[in-house]
Amino acid sequence: RALLECIEEHSHTVKCLVLTSSMSAVAPYPEPSVKDESCWSDSARQRSRNNWYGATKTDQERLVQQWVESSRDKGILPQDFRYAAICPTMIIGPALNDSSDVSGTMATLLGWVQGKKGGAAPNDSMSFVHVDDCAAMHVAALENDNASGRYMSLVESWHWNDIAECLKELCPDMPTMKLYEGLDLVVPTKFNLDKMKSLFGVKVKTVRETLEDSLQYLKSVGALQ
Repeated sequence: RALLECIEEHSHTVKCLVLTSSMSAVAPYPEPSVKDESCWSDSARQRSRNNWYGATKTDQERLVQQWVESSRDKGILPQDFRYAAICPTMIIGPALNDSSDVSGTMATLLGWVQGKKGGAAPNDSMSFVHVDDCAAMHVAALENDNASGRYMSLVESWHWNDIAECLKELCPDMPTMKLYEGLDLVVPTKFNLDKMKSLFGVKVKTVRETLEDSLQYLKSVGALQ
């Protein structure tokens, strides 16, 4: 809230706000057949399931969106004040340092290839975005005068069986993750990325390219042998 008040105070010079939200705020229940930027999570449901990160991201984005709309109506912000929210999925890729003590999502990825996923692929899907592509989308939202509203930031969603096979191919020495063999194989989440693609013009890396670049980084800093 303090940041928003600061923008109000300097609204004569601040012309655009780009918020880093999350795909955790774009996770309605039940899940639609295809997700787009109109989808919102239910923060109350997220809190009831102890998903505090998701609930915080959902409430944060709604708060900022409502603040922008209200401040424009009250004349606190000019009508041409721009606001865009970037909603990334799991962001992975090279960090800005060369420390082998990796953290965050890269530590999660490292744990997967070290066998800390429990040895079995869950019957679920997951999406990714390369850190370079996510950063480029933020810059594009700031520089493009037509950027406004929400934008998903991801490539596509893969079933965990496909993720496990790709990781094993890229990192043959990792412990083998048992693939899910049930007949009720879930269909990976589908997304309508037209808005993201039409505005930003950012050519995102594929899931395989993103995983490969991330694993190469982990090897380069000595976190992965």
